[in-house]
Amino acid sequence: MRPEERRNIRTRAAVVQEVAKGVVQEPAAQLTPEMLRQRLCVPLAAAQRILERLESSGIMREVNDGVWERRISTGPGPVGDW
Repeated sequence: MRPEERRNIRTRAAVVQEVAKGVVQEPAAQLTPEMLRQRLCVPLAAAQRILERLESSGIMREVNDGVWERRISTGPGPVGDW
């Protein structure tokens, strides 16, 4: 018997889609956990985890303490290959 999923998968998918859309549409924008919390209406801890996962995936980078921006590739190679 599979345990019951405690998260709302549809809501979670909508949040992920909104984050991805924002990163693509505003590549030069800088984000803080508070800004992301307000934009997505999620708890601050969730916003922090989202940014950390985007960073570990190579999509965002922390440029100052608590401030993230999109990594932009300058050519062939991994994302963020400055």
